[in-house]
Amino acid sequence: MFSLIRRLTTFVLCSKPYWVENDGIRQILQLQNLTGTAKVFVRFETSLVPSRVLVLTKISRYQIEKFANPDLDEAEFKSKLLTKGVNYDAILATHLRNKSTKSRIIKTLEKLNITYQVKDRRNIDLNSITWADLVVPVGGDGTFLLAANLICDNTKPIVGINSDPEFSEGFLMLPSKYTNDIDEVFERLKAGQYHFLMRSRIRTTLHGDNIWQAPFHMHENDFSDCNQNKFYVNHHNSTVPSENLPKTRRLPWLALNEVFIGESLSARISILHIDNGSKDIQKTKSSGLCVTTGTGSSSWYRTINSLDSQTFQNVLSMINHKENYTEEDIQKFCFEFNSRLQFPAERLELSYVIRDMIVKHAWPPPRKMDSCGSCQKLNVRSLCSDGGLVIDGGIAVHFNIGTSAILETVAEDALRNIVLPD
Repeated sequence: MFSLIRRLTTFVLCSKPYWVENDGIRQILQLQNLTGTAKVFVRFETSLVPSRVLVLTKISRYQIEKFANPDLDEAEFKSKLLTKGVNYDAILATHLRNKSTKSRIIKTLEKLNITYQVKDRRNIDLNSITWADLVVPVGGDGTFLLAANLICDNTKPIVGINSDPEFSEGFLMLPSKYTNDIDEVFERLKAGQYHFLMRSRIRTTLHGDNIWQAPFHMHENDFSDCNQNKFYVNHHNSTVPSENLPKTRRLPWLALNEVFIGESLSARISILHIDNGSKDIQKTKSSGLCVTTGTGSSSWYRTINSLDSQTFQNVLSMINHKENYTEEDIQKFCFEFNSRLQFPAERLELSYVIRDMIVKHAWPPPRKMDSCGSCQKLNVRSLCSDGGLVIDGGIAVHFNIGTSAILETVAEDALRNIVLPD
């Protein structure tokens, strides 16, 4: 595990220093400014020197196409992609940038004499996650989410490195400056110049008769050679009792962004019974239910609920609003509204939105569930014929009529995300 370095912590009151021994854990309180006679400090974390690092890399579009065409030489491969309308040069360049970032990370780990494993979605397994004392996803947010799904407690730290910041946002990854300076990442960890962001995750517990069916992955058709040793199937099998299957099952994967529930065929109406902690269980017909964390509130949840300038103008026109707003004013209103959809990543709370909820066109409107809101726990019962419950757009389980799910956030499931200064 990490080396815990004993240091001294300084407290300064009325300009007089006092040194206090902090046994085993370093806390650096760095002097920032003076308010009256008291000093104000910034607190840093324990020195983090990992001994075993798991590097989880993304699989590029170039690799995916290669997996699908294993018998073609490079010239034939390029010709086939161009025939399909795929930009061969662009995906190759992206692949090489990803590969370069991975190489720089490996070079740094070897220089620091840190033992490491390199895995990707084809060969990742739980033993690798358990073995590591630091998980480093290298890629984009999808790679980070994959790692987050497999870390099952709040003790194992994770830090993401964007492998291609020029073309990838990587909101969950470190700032782009660290991509080309991997050494600085580990220097800051050793110096304690980081902090932990304890991102809440969604725990899902299923109830019903058909809750032990094998899971599937939304991306599993991307590969032609990955039918064996799928990490989510292996994880599933390791948790299935050999006999007397219980009617309750806590899923081993935790959602960092969101859980989506609905019919697998998007054109089909999803029928769900939803209890958000109010007195009544509501029957809803919609395009599905999206339940999100604070981390996910800036992603799909915000996209579904976002207010655009056209809608804002249409509402003003409908109510004959006389005040003339400039386009800049309208954009400002929309930005403020959309910003309020987000909430802190560490908050133990759920937000939900029922997509395209069908309501009766009657006045006064009938009693119904709000199409979006927040709660501490959500209970959902399926009336779907071919439904699925999807974790972070990846791992999915069947969720059909008679099956119910409890979605909640608890402190022990939080993700220990390392954050470095910009």
